[in-house]
Amino acid sequence: MKLDLENCMGRRVCVAFSGGGDSLALFHALFSAGVSLSAVNVEHGIRGESSRTDSAFVRETCARYGVPLYSYAEDVPALAKQWGMGLEEAARKARYLCFLRVLREDKADVIATAHHALDNAESVLFHLFRGCSLTGAGGIRSFLPAQELARRLTGEKVPADKGIVRPLLGVSKAEIAQYLRDHSLTPCTDESNADTSYTRNYLRHCVLAPAKQRFPQLEKSLYSFSRTAREEDEFLFSLAERAFRAGEVCTFPADLEKPLLMRCTVLAMRQFGVEKDYTLANLEDVYVLSRGESGKSVRLPRGLYAAKEFDTVSVYPPRKEEELLLPFAEGETSFGEYTVFVGRGKRQNALYFDADKLPQNCVFRTRKEGDVFQKFGASPRKLKDFFSDKKIPVRVRGRLPLLACGGEILAVCGAEISEKIKTDPDSKNIFYILLKRKGETNSCIRT
Repeated sequence: MKLDLENCMGRRVCVAFSGGGDSLALFHALFSAGVSLSAVNVEHGIRGESSRTDSAFVRETCARYGVPLYSYAEDVPALAKQWGMGLEEAARKARYLCFLRVLREDKADVIATAHHALDNAESVLFHLFRGCSLTGAGGIRSFLPAQELARRLTGEKVPADKGIVRPLLGVSKAEIAQYLRDHSLTPCTDESNADTSYTRNYLRHCVLAPAKQRFPQLEKSLYSFSRTAREEDEFLFSLAERAFRAGEVCTFPADLEKPLLMRCTVLAMRQFGVEKDYTLANLEDVYVLSRGESGKSVRLPRGLYAAKEFDTVSVYPPRKEEELLLPFAEGETSFGEYTVFVGRGKRQNALYFDADKLPQNCVFRTRKEGDVFQKFGASPRKLKDFFSDKKIPVRVRGRLPLLACGGEILAVCGAEISEKIKTDPDSKNIFYILLKRKGETNSCIRT
């Protein structure tokens, strides 16, 4: 049985030790390899006395080998109800929360789990049957950064060099069984492993076991396939990252090839905490959007939106449009997420206007249906046509401060001044309008 120790040597390794055959083999093999070893055991509160007996076996084994043990007990049935998920998923989440705790408290550098080639095969089939991209076909990762796991589960920070490692990932179930026999190791038996009501048990016993009779190398073949899929997927993501721009609004070119555009969409959703709740259909929706007309949008999981904005696709969380109306005045005016500055004279990056040409009762307000704008040097037209010409995204338009008198727009702050209040050689009372997003120093219309 050959371990992959690339991510273990020179590090403090804490093995996830349940007492079952896989984790016992991993525990013994890591101990024999001379790594700096500790163990972590999580009692899930699902199998009653049987589960507690397994935890006692782990304690006795660690004591016999002189290996430090970190023990945790969780009520997974209660957590499953609290989190709104099945027992299998809740147990996994509870385990990983305990693993993160060990890493955060600096008791180890990596947690080693006993995932093997058959587990990887189950994961590949599970994702394929549900409908997945190349990412899902990549199976189980040999190293999972703890920062990424913490971002999914807790949002808490974990040192960048810590993570979850899988030294047995290329090892078959038969090889593990042979290792146990060769070293006279007797593991605990988890009776729930035979319960095919659990999805992974069903795949193992009802799908993979019969298939393996026809294809004996099934585990290793699926492992090789998944490694190739993961390498190619990671390469495509590296290309996508070059075109991707992160921020309050994530953007990427709309004319990207489909594999890169879909990965940019995934990168954008990850920026807003959507790690697993999306489907291939969501990615297809964004691709279709990218090939359509500007101004259209689609919904994504957790309330996110993707919008085609001229030659760009933007992904962003929803923002409520507010109807704002404030008196026009010299000085500083707070307007939603913006600040409008009005003053005498000229200022860099500002719009200039002739204050003597301003009508009475001007206000700063948001847009209304029927607004008309005559931009500098042009004829009057609908405000929405000006927005399109100026390539101001739809999501920005409803929050942008406008200098208005009735239904006539005299200035689109941050963008353009009206022909009606433009300065000329005879202008004596020149003012400026400067728009800034709150908390930023540069004038802007943030797209």
